[in-house]
Amino acid sequence: MAEEVVLQKDDSKIEKSKNSIEEEKKENEKGDTFEEAERVSILKDKRFIFALSLMLGILLLLLLVLFFISSKNRDPFEVFKPKEQQQTQQQIDTESMKFEMQKIDDMIQKANALYLRGEREEALNIYEQISIYSEALSNYNLGVSQMEQKNYSLAMESFKKSIASNENQTISAINAAVCALYLNDKAKFDYYIDLAYVYLSNEGDSKLFSYYLSLINYYKGLYPEALQMLQQTDNENYIDDAKYLSAKIYAKMGLNTRAIENLESQGAYQSSLPIGLLYARIGQYDKARLALSEAMKTNRDYNQSAAALNLVDIKTARYSDMLNRLKRSFGGKENYILDFYKIRVRLNSELSDINIAQNNFSKDFMSNLKEQADLLFYFAPYQVFDVKQASMYINKANVSNFIQDNESSKSLLENSKSLSSVNIKLANIISLAINGKLRIANDEFKKLSDSYSQHSILHFNLGLSYAQLRYYDLAFKHFSSSYHLDPKNYEAGAFAVLSATLSGKDSTRLLNEINENINLDKEFKDKIYQYIMLFAKGDHVAMIPFLDEPDANAFSMMLKIITAKNNELNNELRDRIYTLKEKFSDDLLVNILFFNENNYNLNIKEYAQNAQLYFKNINYDYDKLSNGPTVLRDNYISIMRISGLLNQEREKIKERLAIKDESAQGLSATLAYMDIYAGLFEEAYGLYNILIEDYNMKDSDTYFLAAVSAVGSNNPNAAIALLELSKLEDDSNQDARLALALLYHEVQNYEPAIYQYGQVKDGFLSSFFSFDLRK
Repeated sequence: MAEEVVLQKDDSKIEKSKNSIEEEKKENEKGDTFEEAERVSILKDKRFIFALSLMLGILLLLLLVLFFISSKNRDPFEVFKPKEQQQTQQQIDTESMKFEMQKIDDMIQKANALYLRGEREEALNIYEQISIYSEALSNYNLGVSQMEQKNYSLAMESFKKSIASNENQTISAINAAVCALYLNDKAKFDYYIDLAYVYLSNEGDSKLFSYYLSLINYYKGLYPEALQMLQQTDNENYIDDAKYLSAKIYAKMGLNTRAIENLESQGAYQSSLPIGLLYARIGQYDKARLALSEAMKTNRDYNQSAAALNLVDIKTARYSDMLNRLKRSFGGKENYILDFYKIRVRLNSELSDINIAQNNFSKDFMSNLKEQADLLFYFAPYQVFDVKQASMYINKANVSNFIQDNESSKSLLENSKSLSSVNIKLANIISLAINGKLRIANDEFKKLSDSYSQHSILHFNLGLSYAQLRYYDLAFKHFSSSYHLDPKNYEAGAFAVLSATLSGKDSTRLLNEINENINLDKEFKDKIYQYIMLFAKGDHVAMIPFLDEPDANAFSMMLKIITAKNNELNNELRDRIYTLKEKFSDDLLVNILFFNENNYNLNIKEYAQNAQLYFKNINYDYDKLSNGPTVLRDNYISIMRISGLLNQEREKIKERLAIKDESAQGLSATLAYMDIYAGLFEEAYGLYNILIEDYNMKDSDTYFLAAVSAVGSNNPNAAIALLELSKLEDDSNQDARLALALLYHEVQNYEPAIYQYGQVKDGFLSSFFSFDLRK
């Protein structure tokens, strides 16, 4: 979009020229008879009459042309749009125009004086110069008018005539070059901008020499030189123009803050749109939203401002705002406004850049409900019908921390031999889950629950395995089934409420039902389940009394840690984490929490150095790491990334893969995940294909991560197909929904893009995907 800085004509100067002739006539009429006779003789001179008529005619034409020149049209420039030739500006100087009018006036007065003194030949020569000069001035302003009408071909011809007349050559050449830019005629652009530079020497005495030179340098791409000249522009009528052009140059040079400062300090241009775009460019989205909303009040800027605001909404996870705007203002024309800016989907830079990862790293591993819930699910025990019987089949010390009786099912076990058999099967599957084969356990739980679909315990364990894999929607389904099959399975009910909150479901009715049953249950004694529901609803203060309850297992200890954290009881938090470390010193996640607590107040560089020392010599349970709860994998890799140990750990896993066939699936999945953060996207993509095709890992998470590696490998079509499969496996997978929306947006398939945006919850931001404007 062009920015036209159109100078206004000064009619007073032209009027003054006419008036001065009339005044001189009246003054001379007071002279003697000889002078009067001489005046009559001059007027009868045909050459004089012709010259004067031509002069007045040209001046009249000039007045008519200038009358139709519109006022300044201050269009903002498009800092987001990547095309290099999009930024053009029509430059005409008001002071220069006034000077031209004064020059004509002086020439006319000089010619009149010569005629009065009888020096007719000299006077007629000046009148001829006036005629030629006025014609040039007329061509110049006619070109300006034609530029405003966007008739750039005719405008260029007008400026060419102005140049040929040897007047206004510098500024006419600059404007002719601008016309060539609009017409995409590089040869003519180069010709006229070079011509302007040649003629610039004629402007040595002009107050606007520096400004003209800055324009030439700007269009030649000599931005530092242009800025230097702009800083020397001290003409008060052109200060704002200099700031505006400086802002354009700073934006082109990537100095966005300086560009904003110049735009905000000038008042001649309506600059809400470029200011909003610049704030968006530097990631200050709140300021961008305010500026763009203001720009939408201008009809000229409405569509572009709305299109930019849509992208800001996507960047800030305000999807409903974006969709409502599309429906309200562009119903039926959504494709048009989404197409205004083309986007390019990319992976977040911090995935494979250790410096960015360190800068964005949060040492708060319990900053929100989801992170805290993941820790709870990690330590939550599975349920069995009989702990004593089940413990014989579970290869793990401290079995009481990983399994517990379902009290209400004991009588069922006593009356059914088949349930005893189920208990043994449960024990074997739980052993898989807690020993690093969670995905296999999840599959086995599904098979067993299909055979015994009416047993609460089976649904609970399946729900817990889904929760540990972060499939909260499926977890809610089976936790709620477990509770409704056994209304005294309060743990299932409490976890159903928590899973519902995590998946965005309304659990009010279920919560009321559970509390009502608890109030009617005279044997109810384990209050931890009530505290879990308080945690799910964010009632942290009401959880404080739980800190005085005895520790039953690792799960209750973690709930107390979360309670202390949410109530800012920092000393209590520290003591509880230390206690957890004493009892579970070999657990990798416990070690991560312990290390983080001891190093929380250090700067990121010191934190990373200490992480290298602490984790370098710890013996990990790689099986549990590779195929255990997702929270363990993510926190472990997060620490490895910022500490610089990621590649070292990748090599260790490769060594284990070479010698340990039974764990190949889990180790390969972990290696593929690490490859994403190491920036080895093609390696990751190849591994995920093996996991999907050879190991039949066709869950939503695997499909999604394969799509991440596909985008990193510049294969967006494969990514779209994988994301569709991910969504089919888990309809609530917000990461897959948002990634699909962005990729459909990128390929300009706007209808499914709009639909997918509508399925993403406000506030959800992807840890993997982002976008830029396409160049």
